[in-house]
Amino acid sequence: MSNQKAKNSILFLTTLGVYLGLVLAGGAAPQVYAHAAMTRNFEIIDEIEFKDDLDKKPDDDRTDINLSVQVYLEDVEQFLAALNSLAQKGQFDAKADSFEVIQSSSLPCVASNKQGSYTPVKFDSRNTVVNPFLERLTKQANYGYSLADCVADPHFNGGEASDSRFTLKQDGSTLTLQIAVRKSSPQSASTLVPALTETFGRFRKNAVPLRQAIIDRTSVRAENDQLFVITRLPRGSLDPLFARDAK
Repeated sequence: MSNQKAKNSILFLTTLGVYLGLVLAGGAAPQVYAHAAMTRNFEIIDEIEFKDDLDKKPDDDRTDINLSVQVYLEDVEQFLAALNSLAQKGQFDAKADSFEVIQSSSLPCVASNKQGSYTPVKFDSRNTVVNPFLERLTKQANYGYSLADCVADPHFNGGEASDSRFTLKQDGSTLTLQIAVRKSSPQSASTLVPALTETFGRFRKNAVPLRQAIIDRTSVRAENDQLFVITRLPRGSLDPLFARDAK
């Protein structure tokens, strides 16, 4: 887990419009969609600073692996429940709609830190009604679920920071969510794999079917000094759960 001892909060200087409300997509042809405040930043990988809106994540030091897994599962469940609700209203079609969101974040390991570096890499969504929920999940994942170690970071003059990268993609057949975090060494990354895997397994016991499906489709692996948590959900694995929920 992260060695970060300082309380971290994130300074968010862009307006993402998470709570602008739901609007139906019009009859125009599918197109890449990005909110006005971020349009110039996506594709050019422009670094910006951002601030936590305090709507979910507490300003505390979360270094407990159980809490990291719990919050991750809750965030994914919340997002899937939102997609299910939109599908029931005819506003989302997993077969036809697609999206891809990529971001990276660095959070300095400094006492009473108030700033971090956020890099929006890509925001490609072809159904605007889904965007508020994509943005919410993106913000929820911007600190890497406290799984990264504090390591030297050139973005902060060699000071230590915890680095993470978030990827969310729906291609019509599979929904994939990936969290990649930087560890202090390959050994630190590989050591955490069995511990995380075992923790996900414990959360499966007595869980509702949706959480069980998420856990069953989640894998953990290490590559060099990076740790990856990957949830890959084929559409066929979610349709029955959503159909049951709708009854």
